[in-house]
Amino acid sequence: MSSSSLFGQLDVGKRSLMAQQAAMNTSGHNIANINNEGYSRQRVDLQAQHPYRSRFGSGVDLTGVERVTDHFLNQRVIGEQSRGAEIGVREDGLRRIENLMNDQEGAGLRHAMNEFWSAWGGVANNPEDELQRTDLANAASTLARRINGMSHDLDTLRREFNGRLSERVSRVNQLAKEIANLNAKLQQVDRGHGEGNDIRDQREAALKELSKIVQIDWMENDQKVINVTIGRGFPLVHGRTANSLEASLKGADTPLYSVRGIDPKGISQDLTHELRSGELAELISLRDDTVPGYSRRLDALASELALRINRLHATGTGLNSSFSELRSSFALKPDARNRPLPLLRKGMFRLQLVSPKGDILKTYEARIDAGKDTLADVVKRINDAVGDPNVLKAAIESDGSMSIQAGGGNRFVLGQDDTDLAVLMGFNNFFETLKGASDFHVNPRLVERPTAISTGKGLLPGDNSVALAIQNLQYAPTMDGDSITFDEFYNGMSADLGLQINRAQNDKKSQDLIVDQFQKLRDEVSSVNMDEEVAEMVQYQRGFDAAAKFISTVDDMTKTVIQM
Repeated sequence: MSSSSLFGQLDVGKRSLMAQQAAMNTSGHNIANINNEGYSRQRVDLQAQHPYRSRFGSGVDLTGVERVTDHFLNQRVIGEQSRGAEIGVREDGLRRIENLMNDQEGAGLRHAMNEFWSAWGGVANNPEDELQRTDLANAASTLARRINGMSHDLDTLRREFNGRLSERVSRVNQLAKEIANLNAKLQQVDRGHGEGNDIRDQREAALKELSKIVQIDWMENDQKVINVTIGRGFPLVHGRTANSLEASLKGADTPLYSVRGIDPKGISQDLTHELRSGELAELISLRDDTVPGYSRRLDALASELALRINRLHATGTGLNSSFSELRSSFALKPDARNRPLPLLRKGMFRLQLVSPKGDILKTYEARIDAGKDTLADVVKRINDAVGDPNVLKAAIESDGSMSIQAGGGNRFVLGQDDTDLAVLMGFNNFFETLKGASDFHVNPRLVERPTAISTGKGLLPGDNSVALAIQNLQYAPTMDGDSITFDEFYNGMSADLGLQINRAQNDKKSQDLIVDQFQKLRDEVSSVNMDEEVAEMVQYQRGFDAAAKFISTVDDMTKTVIQM
């Protein structure tokens, strides 16, 4: 029917009414979603209807409902989420470590170290005062508990990051399935006229959340679906199919999760070290690098503290502290007994024989060859130096420990040790540790008998040379190649942590500004403006009224023609 006829004009008016109504509905939809953060405003696409054989035209054609968006800005907004989320997780993780190292109300490690050195000063001033020795044993036990506690807390924090890794992997899988399902829905409903606009918004919201967890690469193809890859190209979403990630346990002592991608054929691919940014990448970094780094520094502090103090304490004496028998705290496993003792120094190991009256009768010297002597070699060298098993005898016990026993009513003390044998085997040590901070503790014998704490050399009453030497370790360069003190080393740990937190805060502020900038640009294009929508509603209302008036007029004209 030609649109130039009266009946054709009625059809033109009808299409105009429908177009204006559709535009009004679109404005209403926009206003309804004005507070929907992920919503992109829509507008109708109106075009003049093809005139066919009419010289006057055929009215308006509603070709579709367009989603007002800028693909480049959307990509930048989604892409910048990864970096911001990564820095946020890093700052939170560093804050958690800072809380462990804080000395609040005198309950931290720094305060315990100060109390420990002060207690040694008290013993040095009064080496024969049993109360001062008891205070030292208590201060040392407190220090050991603080070191143990911090080590345990760091390990717990590492396990927490590991658990969060598994939870984030599960969320990635949920979002991947959601995106794949939205891809399928979009293909089903979108015929090119805007029916899938809201689905696209939902899909971009899912992409935005996914990008916070793991950095993604994504692209929409000609079939209106997006494909998502992570790492070095692992296809997380391919059309309507979502592949999955798996948090797979590795390691026996400390079971940790590795992130693996599972393709449709069930083949597993390790992606742990391929994730470039996002929450997952930072959780892995905190778990595998940051927290273990501070644990290693705490272990170094505990091990060096034990070594330096034990070198002085092991060969010293306390009140009535000569021995009839002494057994090492540490034992060698069977496979280690036939290998050279590690960490020994070449030199002399000395024993001093003490008479029943408390006089030093003789000093025995056993030469030790570092890197060559096994425990059996060391025992033989000591027995050869003594020469009489009825006087002094060294032996290897069934559990792999080493014992020294005096005979004939005599006793003995440890003399100057150039080899560190007494320290390594645990003879008269003050602190004992094999792993570092996790098993750091005071020698139980000294806690039970503080009078056995070594304060001097030989058996001279009132000798405080060992106590003074240990107290002076507080100010001696002992850490990092004998360049800084124990206190400076620990303060350096705290300062380094503070710098990292400050850097993370600055990076977070900068990244937030970048995200806000792109978000504002995106909102300028895609967000709903109430004033604009109201103005357009008035325009569409007037258009609808005009179309209705046009139809009414044509109807009157038609009646006139019929009545002729």
